[in-house]
Amino acid sequence: MQSHQTLVTSLAIYAAIAAVLIFRYSRPMRITVSRMWLAPLIFLAMTAFAIWGEEQNPGTAMAPSVVALSLVAGALAGIPFGILRGMHTNVRATDKPGVMYLGPSWIVAAIWLGAFAIRAALRVAFSGTPYALPVGDGLLMLAVAMLVTSYYVIYKKYLGLEHTAGQA
Repeated sequence: MQSHQTLVTSLAIYAAIAAVLIFRYSRPMRITVSRMWLAPLIFLAMTAFAIWGEEQNPGTAMAPSVVALSLVAGALAGIPFGILRGMHTNVRATDKPGVMYLGPSWIVAAIWLGAFAIRAALRVAFSGTPYALPVGDGLLMLAVAMLVTSYYVIYKKYLGLEHTAGQA
């Protein structure tokens, strides 16, 4: 019964997060440069908490080197996707310094939520084997690395717009 309650609670949390993310990223946003970095920090914290929580379970704990390797591999795989996403995101400067408009990009929410869904599916499909968790953790890190990298590219685009506006 305890595992069923845990599953229901986890699904409810994921559904709430999914609703917020889909709403937030499916429309254009006016955002400050400093607030822009809040979402990646939240995603990173939630991802770290999910991975840490799984490592606290004695039946699923992995060697730290395996976890580290999967996280590094996921991060390296996510960087190119983040660069592409950042290059294709519409960014407009506003009349206020430090404030920009970002075009809608629901793909961020879809990839991050998809990584959690695939991670859960791997846990079910490969329960009892040592491969599901490292692959799932790597997928989560791919999503976070993509988000952080894309926001870095968006930030650089914004700085270019601000610099161009300052010269005009």
